[in-house]
Amino acid sequence: MAEIDSSMSEASAPQRPIDRDETLALERMRMALDASLTGIWDWDLVTGEVHLDARVRALWALPDDAPGSFEIFRNALHPDGKAHTSEAVQAALDRGRLGDYEAEYRVIGQTDGVERWIAVRGRTFFEAGRAARIIGTARDITERKRREQHVDVLLRELVHRSKNLLAVVQAMARQTAADAPSLADFQRKFAARLQALSMAHDLLVSQDWRGASMAELVRAQMSYCLDAGCVEEQTRAGGPDLMLKPEAAQNIGLALHELSVNALTHGSLAHPDGRIELHWRVEDGRFVVEWREFGGPAAPKSPREGFGHKVIKRLVAQALGGEATIGFPPDGFEWRLAVPASQALAE
Repeated sequence: MAEIDSSMSEASAPQRPIDRDETLALERMRMALDASLTGIWDWDLVTGEVHLDARVRALWALPDDAPGSFEIFRNALHPDGKAHTSEAVQAALDRGRLGDYEAEYRVIGQTDGVERWIAVRGRTFFEAGRAARIIGTARDITERKRREQHVDVLLRELVHRSKNLLAVVQAMARQTAADAPSLADFQRKFAARLQALSMAHDLLVSQDWRGASMAELVRAQMSYCLDAGCVEEQTRAGGPDLMLKPEAAQNIGLALHELSVNALTHGSLAHPDGRIELHWRVEDGRFVVEWREFGGPAAPKSPREGFGHKVIKRLVAQALGGEATIGFPPDGFEWRLAVPASQALAE
């Protein structure tokens, strides 16, 4: 079966010489179709013959010698789109609806098996009140559909994470209020904790919510201490270049904030000779974080369980399915978190 040219089929070409203006118009149309990667199809409703140009054949991955027909077109559609196709065709054959045909289909290539999204548009021409021919275009919109699907996934994820975030903020406010001796103390601590949560979310947003770098998370949370006047020599942190999952980044970020605040107000960083060492690693399938303070005052064996203590002792470990331990050596304080690497680390 003969293929049609990108400008129009032979059956619809005028049988008179084409003047210069018409030649330019046809060339402009051909260039526009090429630039938009758009193909042309022509369906003769009287004979049932379907003419396809090379680009349409490529979209459907049809062999060069395969005859064009509506059945070939329909058989290549994803099963979910076949009912939609019948409805669109019936609408195109309805003279009362101006005979316009417009639809988007998932097409499975006949020879390569590749799934593509195709936007199809057409217009029906009527003779003696009956539909005689539909001429239209086809264009690959696979990339656009992938972007739309990605945005849709992100929006659903955003709704889910927003609900989780509101629950975290609500619990944070409730616990901070329970521990605060005054409104001013509540405002100060709650604002600082919101800032810590915001830092973790800024890192996640910068990575499209795929995860956050552990090193960057540590740097962001420890910056609270440095901004408060601690010198960099008093803090040392290091570990492999690892990406945390969003939930792990959020929870570990909160723990690092509470540890930093405690070290600054009551621990080793409250003394000029005090220092902190923070290290992380993967060991036996577990992600391990160790915080160690030196040169600080002797910590009480049974500290008051405020919100910060609950975060580092229970909440973070429970959220990530791991274990947290705290210790009170004579010269400081230590905290160790060990969680399954599959729970904490992004792929």
